[in-house]
Amino acid sequence: MSTVRPGRGAYAALLLVAVLVNLPLLHHTWQQWRIDRDGVDVTAEVTDTDVLREESDPHHVVRFRLPEDVDPSGRTWPAQVDPETWQRAEETGEVGVRVLPGEPGAHHVDGEQPSVLGWVVIGVVDVIVLLLALLLWRIRRTGMTSEVIARDTSHG
Repeated sequence: MSTVRPGRGAYAALLLVAVLVNLPLLHHTWQQWRIDRDGVDVTAEVTDTDVLREESDPHHVVRFRLPEDVDPSGRTWPAQVDPETWQRAEETGEVGVRVLPGEPGAHHVDGEQPSVLGWVVIGVVDVIVLLLALLLWRIRRTGMTSEVIARDTSHG
């Protein structure tokens, strides 16, 4: 009967997965902090407004162009906003944006409502990684043998 015990490599692999999965959250948090600290407020030209899934789950979207001195390329950026901001943008043709100088892609629109789907996915994967870590810890602590593991997996 041989004993199967996960080594440090298994824990290192789980730690690496956890870090990789949470990189978008870390990057978003860092970027929002930079925008809050160093961003400048500008008025952007609204180029289009739309309501997606109006009947079931309305998402109010504005597309806007930053001032030329902020974004010389003149790109159009989308943002999901609250209904009040959307209504004002439709009426005035403008929306407030806080943007990092020299980085037009790093911006936050007034009334912006980011999608939560990405955060839900990250949370689910984090729970899975945590459960795997607990399973590895239990296997290591109890010293399960390969025969016990084989028997348990064949019955389950």
